[in-house]
Amino acid sequence: MKKTIIAIVLLTIFCFCFTACKSGDYKTAAELLAAKDYAGAAAIFETLGEYKDSAERLSECTEMLNAIEKFNAALQALTEKNDALNGAIDAANELVQSEEKAMDESLRSTLETAVSNAKAAIVTAPEQPDTATATDAAAEKLAAVDYSDETAQLDEKKDALEKSMKQYALVNAPSEAYVIQCLQKVDGVIDISAATEDNDPNGHLHKAGGYSAAVFFSHKNVDQSKVYGDTIVEKGTSCGGQVEVYLTEADAEKRNEYLAGFDGTLFDSGSHTVIGTVIVRTSDQLTATQQKELEANVIAALTALE
Repeated sequence: MKKTIIAIVLLTIFCFCFTACKSGDYKTAAELLAAKDYAGAAAIFETLGEYKDSAERLSECTEMLNAIEKFNAALQALTEKNDALNGAIDAANELVQSEEKAMDESLRSTLETAVSNAKAAIVTAPEQPDTATATDAAAEKLAAVDYSDETAQLDEKKDALEKSMKQYALVNAPSEAYVIQCLQKVDGVIDISAATEDNDPNGHLHKAGGYSAAVFFSHKNVDQSKVYGDTIVEKGTSCGGQVEVYLTEADAEKRNEYLAGFDGTLFDSGSHTVIGTVIVRTSDQLTATQQKELEANVIAALTALE
């Protein structure tokens, strides 16, 4: 009987200690959960089995841990997307700020707009929510971030500006040989002849503010029998057209303004337009439509990229 009583007492003490131990572990796990140490709390709740609501708390921790894993993965993906977009923005900005000139300078502001739109689209990483449901939702929202439209716009506008810059370089004081090669590709051009200092009809070749090259050409749409002169240079612009090359835009613009002073008069020699440091001129013997077409064809040849 005495042994039985001792056994009961010992069992009671053991149960009390065991219960007290579980109570302490539960309290510790609850504190860890409150401190958002979900992994630490889950490890303890798992050992407590069915004690109080340990199973529910364990489930809560597990759900939160899974949600956090998804959230962190989405956050990492967002960081990589942001880094890639920022890299594209930096490259575009570098081109915008370049001092290199473009054929169409409006493309620079177009690229600036694309940069601004891309910057505005960047998603700032949010703080992790406090619940598994909210964390899952935040992870899904982050995973859905897509900068493909912004990147495509940056690439498109950047490529356009780069192409325009390369085209400008082709008509920035080009060589006489380059101009001749280009004119040889223009439909309707028959003969080509570059002026020399001895036969330059204007006497401007290689002089200060004058052109560095003057290349004349005849065209199939001009009746050469109606144009005075024996050679292409003697016939001048009237036999088809001319390309004048200057060292600076300012010199080209000054010359173009001079030519404009004769527009609509008896001394009108035909159309003329500045492209880079070059003036493309077409014959007064051509119709307005023919002048525009020929001018466009010459400019296209001069600015064609290989």
